[in-house]
Amino acid sequence: MSFAFNAWYCAAFAHEVTHVPFMRRILNLPILLVRNEEGEVRAIGDRCPHRFAPLHRGVFDGVTIECPYHGLGFDLEGKCRLNPHGDGKIPGAAQVRSFPVRERDGVIWLWAGEPSQADPDDITPLQLVDRGDRRPVGGHLTMDVDYRLVLDNLMDLSHAMFLHAGTLAPERARRDATYDAQPDTIRVDAVMRDVSTPSSQLLFFHGERGDFHSRIEWHFPATLRQRLSMTDVGGEPGDGATTRNAHLITPETATSTHYFWLHSRNRLIEDDAIDAQTKTIITNAFTNEDEPMIAACQDYMDGEEFFSLQPVYLPTDFAATRCRRNLERRIAAEASAGAG
Repeated sequence: MSFAFNAWYCAAFAHEVTHVPFMRRILNLPILLVRNEEGEVRAIGDRCPHRFAPLHRGVFDGVTIECPYHGLGFDLEGKCRLNPHGDGKIPGAAQVRSFPVRERDGVIWLWAGEPSQADPDDITPLQLVDRGDRRPVGGHLTMDVDYRLVLDNLMDLSHAMFLHAGTLAPERARRDATYDAQPDTIRVDAVMRDVSTPSSQLLFFHGERGDFHSRIEWHFPATLRQRLSMTDVGGEPGDGATTRNAHLITPETATSTHYFWLHSRNRLIEDDAIDAQTKTIITNAFTNEDEPMIAACQDYMDGEEFFSLQPVYLPTDFAATRCRRNLERRIAAEASAGAG
């Protein structure tokens, strides 16, 4: 098992979930997401237990979803309420799983493990810049790569001055970093002094050079908070042109990943043109730079387990390595508890 199920994952942005059911595969589970008549989000298994048809393709009346294949009706707790065949008796096994969900920070959070252990207080606050009624800039893409490789990529942002040089980060320059690691959180703080302002920051920092400060935090299992700040040379991060971003990494399958991202900034926050340019820059970086590189790495691993390949260790690998080890520990503990 390569997933931790007893954890909160981003299942969707809140605006994606409407009164029309749709399916999203999460931790290799097909899950139906929809809002009930009161507007509350519900999540149930999407596979009908009769002949395994996708329930989201059926008719939804606000209360029950009708299987499109043979008409069994399921409520949003996953219980079968209607059998239109024979004497109408409902088989005891005619039910699907329901999943705890919460709506916070514009995100639908889903718990795929033991429901009794789902504590909403464990959901990580995203700490984005408050934009009032304006939705943060954001996006969702599906990458055909193992989610742990995506976490590696984010927890070692030294790659940015090579892979995203001049756009998301300054071009090759000295980068000083410090690390803090706890069992379920890891933080990396880094600074690059007196560097050219990358184009993503130049949109709202009007200086050609300055100090580039970055902080990335991993919160178990796959929520990452990021702060980027461009300041005058010698300035403090809190005084600069700052973005607060969230990277929400949700495994789709063992070899594919949902990547949800959100971006907010502290200057010119109502400028639609900057929003559009920012989305273009970030989307290009993720789809044309990050994903192809991560996919190439996965391809060259030839299906081998990461640590079995004995990767060369660099000082910048501390956070990504600790993140992997912490995930392994939690996954093993969950498997052990299940076996017991």
